Amino acid sequence: MFRGFWGLKIVPGKTYSQTVDASFRLSNAALGATVEDDSRTSVVLTVDDKSFVLCSLTPGSIEQQTLDIGLTEGEEITFETQGNNEVHLTGNFIAEDMDSDSDYDSEEDGDEMDLSDLSPEELKELIDEGLIDPETLLEDMEDGNYDSDDAEADMRIREITDEDEQELVEELESEEEPVPVPETEVKIKKQAKKAELKRKAEEEEAAKPKKSKAKKDEVKKVKEEVKEEPKKTKEEAKKEAKKAKTIELQGGVVAEVKKEGTGAGVKKGARVGMYYIGKLASGKVFDQNTKGKPFWFRLGASEVIKGWDVGIVGMKKGGERRLTIPAAMAYGKRGAPPDIPPNATLVFDIRLVDYK
Repeated sequence: MFRGFWGLKIVPGKTYSQTVDASFRLSNAALGATVEDDSRTSVVLTVDDKSFVLCSLTPGSIEQQTLDIGLTEGEEITFETQGNNEVHLTGNFIAEDMDSDSDYDSEEDGDEMDLSDLSPEELKELIDEGLIDPETLLEDMEDGNYDSDDAEADMRIREITDEDEQELVEELESEEEPVPVPETEVKIKKQAKKAELKRKAEEEEAAKPKKSKAKKDEVKKVKEEVKEEPKKTKEEAKKEAKKAKTIELQGGVVAEVKKEGTGAGVKKGARVGMYYIGKLASGKVFDQNTKGKPFWFRLGASEVIKGWDVGIVGMKKGGERRLTIPAAMAYGKRGAPPDIPPNATLVFDIRLVDYK
């Protein structure tokens, strides 16, 4: 359920931080009425010190983008843009449903347990767990409120009298205590059992055919020769496979194929859904999306950096690659402050979840 309108105008070069005091849903991003230039502007959301690109808008190409993002009360968030154009964000506040708990409570209060439908075993279990008072149950039986045709059930839940308790005490006291086995006898039995097991093991070992030393050496030599040869073959195969799986692409982009995937390779113009982890050359992660809703965009339409448009072409569904992208094919001399410095080489581990 939605209540009330939510909106924010983001001016280039400014950040907008707040602690969410009322949950809301972000549903649309659009360029302002006037644009400064034709370059792309990206909307960035930071939640709990992690930044995410919500969308990228380009005048004359993509001027608004539908979103479906819920932000809950208590979250620390910051909105900003990367680019020169003004962006308007709109959505709705989310109303909390306060009637559901009371409805649930009223239904729960209305439930009553019908003891007449329970078996003796079920009654005993409820008594053991403290959910039924035996005295109250006996009173109900005397008043005719409890209907049971099973005499055994009545016996199981009857109250124990003082006479019954005295009989149980006398019965327990009359039982003979077990005669303890002398400690010495126990030790002798254990030692005898160990000796018997050792004797059997020696007999089994003696019954096995003995191999001559020369025969053993010969077998050992053959095993070493057989083991040594596959090692070389495996190492060579690994080198060849590694060389074959590294692809050099346009603009100096290098794609290392981790997993081929299945089906036909994706082409420019298709909408692709991606999981990814973006890192600097130092290994520091600056952005990622590895679960939940994939990041969707149209391949080859300049909605992402050039290195992605080049490096994803030809991937198959479920395929995985590592893209090493030079600055010229990423964010160039300017970078994308504060996370991406100028002239930064970027490394992306990507997975093609699906494409249309």
